[in-house]
Amino acid sequence: MKKYLLIALAALTLAACSSTPSMKDMTVRMGDTDSIQVTDMRSIERNGVLTAQVTIQNDSKSNLVSYRFKWLGKNGMSVTDEEAWKPVTVGKGQSTVIMGIAPTPDATDFRFELNQYK
Repeated sequence: MKKYLLIALAALTLAACSSTPSMKDMTVRMGDTDSIQVTDMRSIERNGVLTAQVTIQNDSKSNLVSYRFKWLGKNGMSVTDEEAWKPVTVGKGQSTVIMGIAPTPDATDFRFELNQYK
């Protein structure tokens, strides 16, 4: 009986840990961005403001894509208007680090939006 209780407790612990969104869950793709891979995503609070760092890599031809951050509050709702799309060129086999700083201390989370440059 003790053994089953420990297994159930371990399963509940793993379920609680899995509520943290993955990089895939935090990335919103639009247009033809399949050749661009998100290889790292980090965030830290500095001076009460959320700072995000996303590393993308191009696995295909030279590609011009655009990106923006969507800043979310504790309730999961957007805390600001949409940012403008920012273009970035990532050559074949290259990677680049993209930084974003939340425009308000109300932001506690973010989504990284990636779009085919138009």
